[in-house]
Amino acid sequence: MVSRRWKRGTLTFCLACFAVYALFNPLAMLLYPGGTSTDQDAEGYSFLENFFSDLGMAHTYGGEPKALSLLLFASALVLIGIAFVLFFAIMPSYFIKTRLERVASRIGSVAGALAGVSCIGIAATPWDLCLNAHMILAFSLSLSFLLAVICYSVAILKNGRYPNAYAGVFAVYLVILAAYVCLMFLGPDISTREGIVVMAVGQKIAIYSGMLCWFVQFLGAFEYHRRHSE
Repeated sequence: MVSRRWKRGTLTFCLACFAVYALFNPLAMLLYPGGTSTDQDAEGYSFLENFFSDLGMAHTYGGEPKALSLLLFASALVLIGIAFVLFFAIMPSYFIKTRLERVASRIGSVAGALAGVSCIGIAATPWDLCLNAHMILAFSLSLSFLLAVICYSVAILKNGRYPNAYAGVFAVYLVILAAYVCLMFLGPDISTREGIVVMAVGQKIAIYSGMLCWFVQFLGAFEYHRRHSE
């Protein structure tokens, strides 16, 4: 049985990891030397034409090393990946009243932990060096989050004490994430500039909405634990 103090410490750690993640990503963009798949000489990070994974490349499109943005991007992903694994390890303990919420939360936590492991894997596989592994992990991340969101929405709605508002947040994110998963499989060819813009902007919408959703969920779990531990 996990102690209340350990749970509180874990949730605090998860929030701290999220804060570091939210800080390191824009710093990695600021330190990105430049270059896109259509313009190797472009300066800085392009919101429209660079993917998030470009921050984790070992080299620029022109072949120059880019250690700083890689280090920040990879460190952020590893930290948030660890946070997801820990977060989903303790979340089922809040959903134990009915069989449905127990099963849903456990399946959701397996999927969420897999998403965390996928984050760590993406950090360890720069796409310019390990494209196939990187893409498999990227698909794994999105699909795992999709399952985790569905399962925890069910668990929250079935639970009598956990605020339903958090299921509402999940519902909004679910629509965006499902649309992005469809875009990943059915989107335009990224060999053209137009295709790159559509896919890169779609990725950023999904990731930024995910950051907001998971921050709300981390904070919500922390507040729920605080209220029900007093």
